[in-house]
Amino acid sequence: MKQSLTLLIISLFFSGCEQNKVTANPGEKMMVVTNFIKYDKKQEFEDIVLNEVMPSYYSYRDSVDEIHSLNQKAKNNMRIQKPVEMNQDSTWMFTMIADPFIDGANYSIVPPLRQKYGDDKAKEIYGRWNACFSKQGQTVFLVEEVDLKGK
Repeated sequence: MKQSLTLLIISLFFSGCEQNKVTANPGEKMMVVTNFIKYDKKQEFEDIVLNEVMPSYYSYRDSVDEIHSLNQKAKNNMRIQKPVEMNQDSTWMFTMIADPFIDGANYSIVPPLRQKYGDDKAKEIYGRWNACFSKQGQTVFLVEEVDLKGK
């Protein structure tokens, strides 16, 4: 667990590089999601996220225009990190960062899966996705950007 949190902190620290530029301003919220994945499910989880979950998330159209607009902003500020080494407890930790967190936007995978694939296929995908998680499961943190300039 300590190694996982250290990796998360390092990931957030290096998120300032040009490719993963931090966009939250000091005082704004970010959402950090940690996903602890079973040792033998890393590739399956990655495939589900990249080939089924995220395509449905990006194509999702909320019926309420105001929420759809918030979702569009959230989509442009989403980052996912995959692990490069296994944790000491033989799990893999994937992280997702919403930077900044858009209050009112949809961050759930269920409505996009249902819209893109229908109820039965969405349940099947969600079941495979859920079966990848270790006992630690998923943790969601809302954090606030801190101004370090001039410190």
